[in-house]
Amino acid sequence: MNLVELRWTPYAVPFTAEFATAYGGWRVREGAIVRLRTDAGVTGVGEIAPLPLHGTASIAGCLSLLERIATGLLGEDIHALVAKMDALVGEGARYAPLRCGIETAALDALARAEDVSVASLLSSHAARDVAVNALVDAAPCADASAAAERAVAYGFRDIKLKAGVARSMAEEVARVAAVRDAAGQHVRLRLDANGAWTEQQAVATIRAIEPYDIDLVEQPVPPGDIAALRRVRAAVRIPIAADESVCGIDTVRALIDARAVDAIVVKLPIAGGVRRGAESCELALAAGLGAIVTSALDCGIGVAAALQLAATLPPASRGCGLATLALLEDDLIVEELRIVDGRMEVPRAPGIGVTLDEVALARYAAGPERVVRPDGRPSGRA
Repeated sequence: MNLVELRWTPYAVPFTAEFATAYGGWRVREGAIVRLRTDAGVTGVGEIAPLPLHGTASIAGCLSLLERIATGLLGEDIHALVAKMDALVGEGARYAPLRCGIETAALDALARAEDVSVASLLSSHAARDVAVNALVDAAPCADASAAAERAVAYGFRDIKLKAGVARSMAEEVARVAAVRDAAGQHVRLRLDANGAWTEQQAVATIRAIEPYDIDLVEQPVPPGDIAALRRVRAAVRIPIAADESVCGIDTVRALIDARAVDAIVVKLPIAGGVRRGAESCELALAAGLGAIVTSALDCGIGVAAALQLAATLPPASRGCGLATLALLEDDLIVEELRIVDGRMEVPRAPGIGVTLDEVALARYAAGPERVVRPDGRPSGRA
């Protein structure tokens, strides 16, 4: 199958309420939906969901590059589409979200053509549902406790608490204690500091929260300093994971070689797509580390693609961070990605398993749709 049409639409979907992290508050998720059509009449859909605070280009930068390379992708075999894009733009992390969106659309089309799921293309043992964690943002103590109570009432057995914004270590510890009390002892609780602590703060804080049965601490120190991660891990008893430090297979190898972490967290727009995310997970698992797949606070197409990868992880893996769509006003997909008793059901439909909601996309479009066909002229359409 060869590519005969490529189109994309930028979107801006507000959060239902400001989502607080150590990086600051999120109010709007900006990205783009990309669709491709093949000469066999099969279409595929993907999502470009940049994370500039993690070092990627902005959505404007990603789409500007896509405008320049789109005609060079036309006529390419779908199997080789991503390799062709790499040849045109390189394989760096800056445009990994663009690579992810194009690859997701290509895999969606390939799997639809074979009437199988993307997870089945990746593994012969794909699961039918995936354990997911509830996400509690960096809200004040009382609000965080209430959110934890709601998560348990909905059946979640894994909770991830955003950390790194407290005014003091005592306040951070008190917040963790309150959330643990609200969640109960049967729920796995992990923290995500988003690199907000210094090495000394990380060691002191993690030691102080040990009595609260913390399953894992994600990215306690700023990304890029693998040696600091290793020293923190050596100084504490709670397992340590790398999140923002995971930006490609080379960084995963470096983390493994340094014995810096107990687990890695994979975001597809940072990894550069489903297959690169799968390579990172496989490498980590082979080294005895845990692997967790999370969303990038993207819309339904991106989360559905991440769910396909998460379905290939070992059954006993920690809950993946995919229960984030309720944070947005709209997920831009027709089907609901259902969560029952803390497990997200993997759609039975082929491809990534979901359908783009064209009406919702039109409502949240942040610009005209762009279409590229074999005449080589990009065109705009309202």
